[in-house]
Amino acid sequence: MRASGRYPATVPGPVDHRRDRVLELLRQEGGRVTTARRAVLSVLLDEGRRHVSAEEIAEAVHDRHPDVHLSTVYRTLEAFESIGVVTHVHLGHGRAIYHLTDELHHHAACESCGQVLQLPDSIFTDVQATLQEMYGFEVDAHHFALVGRCEACAVG
Repeated sequence: MRASGRYPATVPGPVDHRRDRVLELLRQEGGRVTTARRAVLSVLLDEGRRHVSAEEIAEAVHDRHPDVHLSTVYRTLEAFESIGVVTHVHLGHGRAIYHLTDELHHHAACESCGQVLQLPDSIFTDVQATLQEMYGFEVDAHHFALVGRCEACAVG
């Protein structure tokens, strides 16, 4: 499923409202609302606009719930991704990072210093339209970051 599919883009609301929307969607899709799933969701909500790896999520979850293991966190992220509420992004050669899909955006990662820029979702609109029109190719540009050098590293 595409990341923008089921979890509607909205003006960011209170964390509780966002949590309730995700849990309700999970229930609608036949998923169980477990302690581990609530814990993973809480970490993603607590991080706000910061992107986190599965390992960072697992560490934060483990601090609160020592019985939740890394494999459970991965399965939970997969379940959330399958219903369209979480997406992962590859930032160059590093590990994948995760974030909620209600505030979709693109990424540019500096290969020198590691800085990650969040780019507006509309930035690829023309490229996506051209690829669709000319080649019938539908782009999911959220999955990978543009890799290059930030302004500070390009000058130095």
